[in-house]
Amino acid sequence: MKKVLIAVSIVLIVFLLGGFFAYRYYMDIEENPLVLDEDITVEVSENDSFYGVLEDLDSKGYLKNLILTKVHLTVNPLDTNLKPGTFKVEKNSSLVELVEALRDGEDINKVTITIPEGFTIEKIAELFEEKGLFTKEDFIKAAEDYPIPNWILDSEYRRYAMEGFLKPDTYDFKIGRDADYIVDFLYKSFVKEMESIIADQSIELNTSLWNRVITIASMIEREAANNEEMRTVSSVIHNRIDIGMPLQIDATVVYALGLDMKDKVYLKDLEVDSPYNTYKINSLPIGPIA
Repeated sequence: MKKVLIAVSIVLIVFLLGGFFAYRYYMDIEENPLVLDEDITVEVSENDSFYGVLEDLDSKGYLKNLILTKVHLTVNPLDTNLKPGTFKVEKNSSLVELVEALRDGEDINKVTITIPEGFTIEKIAELFEEKGLFTKEDFIKAAEDYPIPNWILDSEYRRYAMEGFLKPDTYDFKIGRDADYIVDFLYKSFVKEMESIIADQSIELNTSLWNRVITIASMIEREAANNEEMRTVSSVIHNRIDIGMPLQIDATVVYALGLDMKDKVYLKDLEVDSPYNTYKINSLPIGPIA
C-alpha cells in the first residue's frame, strides 16, 4: 500500500509540475509569441486575416507555437481587423504589440503627404521632394509633360497648364511612385471632386467653365489671409468683373513674379508685363494661380 501511495504521489507531482510548466509556457506566449533574432517586416494584403498572418509567420519559423497562440486569442480576444500594407514588427513584441503593429502601425512603404489649398505646382513639387519621393524638378517636368485635357487652355503664356487642377488633400502614396503617376492621380482626384460637387449641388457646370471657376477660386484662396476674408475678396472680384474694372489682385502679381505670398511686393512690381497681372489686364488672369 505504501508503494502505491508513493507511486501515486510521484505521478501527481509529475502531473502538477507538467501542468505548471505547460501553464508557464502558455502564459509566455502572451509576452513572447515570436522567435526572432531581429526586427522583421510583415506584408499584409487586402482581406488577410490575423490567423492567416500567424500561419505565415509560423511557416517561416517566426512563431513559438501556432496552436497555443490561437488558443490564447480565443480565450483573450483582441481586435484583429488588419489593414493592408507593410509593417515593422519588433523582435521582442508581445502578442498585443504584434496585433497593434499590424492593425495600427504605419505602413513603412507608404508616405503620407498633405497638399494645402492654395499651393502652386512649384510648392507641391517641394513637398514631394521633402518627403523624398522624387525631386522638385521631376514633379514640375511631369506636370509640364502631362497630356493637357481639351477643356484646359493650353497657352504658351501660362506658366503651367495644369496649375489649379491638381487636387489639394492628404494622400497616402507608396514609396516608389514616380512623378508622372502622382500628377495623373492628383488631376483625376480633382476631376472626381468637381463632378461630385456638381452632382451634390445639382448645378450645371460643364468643363468649359471649370477654368474660369478655378481661376477665380485660386485668386480668392491666395489673396485672402484667412477664411473670414474669403467672402470679402470674392465679393470684390465679382463686383469688379460686373463693372468691367481691372481686378487688381495682389496675389496675381506675386504669381506673375514667381514670388512667395510672404515676399514683399513693391509698387513698381504692379507694372510687370504678364497675362497674370490683374493690374495690367482688364480680365481674369490667363489661368489659375494655385
